[in-house]
Amino acid sequence: MTENERIISQFTGGLFWNFDKSKLDYKKHKDMIIERIIEAGLENDEILMWKLYNYDDIKNVAINMENLEEEKIIYMSFVLHIEKEAFKCYGKKMWYQK
Repeated sequence: MTENERIISQFTGGLFWNFDKSKLDYKKHKDMIIERIIEAGLENDEILMWKLYNYDDIKNVAINMENLEEEKIIYMSFVLHIEKEAFKCYGKKMWYQK
């Protein structure tokens, strides 16, 4: 098992409920993995994400996400040291909001 496969195997199971984690490819599924962790990951998942991906990878996925709760935008803005307005979904209501 490679180091990247070992890291993926440690992600919270519920994040990838519709995938066999052993078949996730950290390069091929990069955007999906980063999005799921930003949306619903636990602290440990985020730590593991930073071991797998670099700042630019995470930033590019985060700012281009179609939907993200305002609290997550604020948090990721702080973590990535970028303005909230840089996020594509900034100012958009989530599908379930009135």
